Amino acid sequence: MQLSIYCNTPYAKEISYLFAKNPNNVHERHEKGHAVRFIYHKLTDHEVEATIFVTPDPLALTQQERAYDITHYINDRGFATSSIFLSLIRKMLGTALNGKPQEQYATFSEQAFPFTFEFGPVATSLSDEEITQLFAPLGFQVDIEAISEAQRARFIKISAFTTLKQALQQIFVLIPVMDDYKHYFIDETERERIERYGEGWLEQHPKKDFIYKKALRFRHLIGPEPSITTKISLNTQRYEAIVAQVKKLPHQSVVDLGAGEGKLTALLSELSTIQELIALEPSEAAIRKATKRFEALDTPIIPQIQWGSLFYYDQTLANKDILILCEVIEHINEERLPKIIAMLLQQYAPKALIITTPNADYNKVYALEEMRHDDHRFEWTRQQFENWCAEMVQNTPYMTSFYGIGEHHQTHGTPTQMCIFKRTEGP
Repeated sequence: MQLSIYCNTPYAKEISYLFAKNPNNVHERHEKGHAVRFIYHKLTDHEVEATIFVTPDPLALTQQERAYDITHYINDRGFATSSIFLSLIRKMLGTALNGKPQEQYATFSEQAFPFTFEFGPVATSLSDEEITQLFAPLGFQVDIEAISEAQRARFIKISAFTTLKQALQQIFVLIPVMDDYKHYFIDETERERIERYGEGWLEQHPKKDFIYKKALRFRHLIGPEPSITTKISLNTQRYEAIVAQVKKLPHQSVVDLGAGEGKLTALLSELSTIQELIALEPSEAAIRKATKRFEALDTPIIPQIQWGSLFYYDQTLANKDILILCEVIEHINEERLPKIIAMLLQQYAPKALIITTPNADYNKVYALEEMRHDDHRFEWTRQQFENWCAEMVQNTPYMTSFYGIGEHHQTHGTPTQMCIFKRTEGP
């Protein structure tokens, strides 16, 4: 994916300083395996033209991207080119995006010039008219070129008399609105991004509600929410809820299955009553990050990190007090779960199994028309989850109990649902 920037003005050379990039060099860097390059095509007294383009590394997506840590061995979905692109724009063009060049050029950051921006390809289900309605109210002339009639991917050219900073921020906000393949997590980072880059123009945009819905998938974010700075993130609430349940159960030996970078495991390591704590993870990249996290701990027990998969039996995990699957099952094809749960309950036979997963009922609060994350294979309502858990414990010595995690909605429950499987007989 690429973004080209062109301006015809007597201040062309001054504009080049807003990029903070030497025009005599090709600027290249690698981030998590993805190559990002910035080059000048032209720089004269009256014209400046430059392009930033990103070449994603598909292998790096499975080896390094956190979004795929749990399931990269079974993931068959396309990666989200545009979200990678945006994160790299932020790093490569941060000076221009935030309007903070060297002091002697600061006035040019706030000055409007006749810019033309061309970016793509963007895979989108929006019509050309809908795309135009995103940019035209901001003063842009819009030209759209389809790669082919059979594909939804488009190259988009927009032109306006505007500042470089504001135009880049508007592009940064609006690309996710168009993108069919974004893999953003639903979290406060999204809110902060759109509030920061939408300042001064988004509130007046006639498609504001549509932009929030498509880019953030949070309709309730429209309008002020003063308490947001004091809210505890859902991830934190989830980890704390799990730890609270662990404390109530026999927990001398605990295994975090699909531990990722080890955040939950690290929190569990603060419990002095745990004698054995294992973090199991299939991603080598996540294991490296978890290892660094654990090495820095000063807690009663230092977790053991080991490679492992839910698809293979490991006798060292048998007969533990507690096994934990925190936001893991929704990343696995539904038809594969019964075999996995049978192995956990019948072969590993823990005293308790804790499972958390998104509550699909709560998606209505977020105004979501699809799942919360592009890599989720399913999301269950509370009734579906309870029915599935009941089916999993048939002919086993386990009983189930259910809990909600996160802010409670009177109709739709909580964003996360948790089930605890307790063994009622045996050692």
